[in-house]
Amino acid sequence: MVISGARTVTAEGILTEDVRIEEGRIVETGPNLSGRRLEAEGKLLLPGMIDIGVRMRDGRLRGGTLQRMSAKARANGFGLLALSSGCTPRIDNEITLEFAKSQAKQCEIPVLPLLAGVTEAGGLSDCAILLKEGAIGIEFESRMDGNLIRRLMEYARLRNVTLFCRADDPALSGDGVMHEGAVSSALGLGGIPALAEYSQVARIGEFADAYGVNVVILGASTPRTVALCEQYTHLHAQLSWHHLLLDDTACEGYDTRAKLFPPLRDAEARRQMLEQLKNGQIAMLGSLHSPVSETAKDAVFAEAAFGIDGLSGAMAILYSLLIKPGLMTWPQWRRMCVDTPAKLLGIESGESGWFLFDPDAPVEPEADSPYKNCALYGQVVPLRERDEG
Repeated sequence: MVISGARTVTAEGILTEDVRIEEGRIVETGPNLSGRRLEAEGKLLLPGMIDIGVRMRDGRLRGGTLQRMSAKARANGFGLLALSSGCTPRIDNEITLEFAKSQAKQCEIPVLPLLAGVTEAGGLSDCAILLKEGAIGIEFESRMDGNLIRRLMEYARLRNVTLFCRADDPALSGDGVMHEGAVSSALGLGGIPALAEYSQVARIGEFADAYGVNVVILGASTPRTVALCEQYTHLHAQLSWHHLLLDDTACEGYDTRAKLFPPLRDAEARRQMLEQLKNGQIAMLGSLHSPVSETAKDAVFAEAAFGIDGLSGAMAILYSLLIKPGLMTWPQWRRMCVDTPAKLLGIESGESGWFLFDPDAPVEPEADSPYKNCALYGQVVPLRERDEG
């Protein structure tokens, strides 16, 4: 199929010529290409975003959950998801992995499972078998015993795979429910210090460089984390775009929609991370998709669940609040949301397909979204199988 009239976002920049797409990949570009044509004047042709570490609603892996999640993802500009192993049941064995794969076969876009490096019982998972049977990478928590981390590093180096780490020190986070700072003090809520994250990032960075293994910090939330990932050769920060667009004042009024983990940081941290974005210091952006049921959010702030529906309206949010105001360019978006995630997953970015994007179409934010009062634009138009010939 030939897409005509669209502006195509490629790794090199913006292409204004016709493009021919076959099996989800651009195979030819040029003026006035022949063949079945789809006129897309005024729209952009974008590669599907790749999001790593997404979670199901309430963390439960059940029949139908992946299908519903993938449908929502596709409708919002995603072309491939890497599923977090931290679900119920945990993806640390062949039975659960096989169930996740069987559910993924029914999804509208590829959903590839990460495996938990450590089992519920505290021992190493059988990574060799699970990777061979379809897991896309190994996920672990920074608080693990150092010897277990060492063994995961040795294995990852042997098999040339990427590790995906969630960084937090529970002893420092304690019973905190939001960022530790002036806003938490004013609200009388327990705080989670930024140190709880970046002190662990420094620890993992030393392991990563010592063993020469690529490690992605999932859901990074502090400017110090970003700086440390630049300091260590094999460390990469996946920053949630919510931490670029929101700060802890969103929690004022005890608004549980803004209760995320890691928590939204203060205005100064947000300012610094926007500067890091401008300077190209952030490796990847992610949705932090971790939705919870309405009843889990409809509680007093201290007892409400952490989580956010990061997929809904994702492209409209990124375009309206980062790209349109000039805080991020389209090539930056492609690098952070498509190309770098693909590289670290060991796949080709072309595997995430393409979609059309109408930047002028207004989008209604979800009622339970922290962006509900924002003016959002940008409608996603997935390229259906029948359109692709």
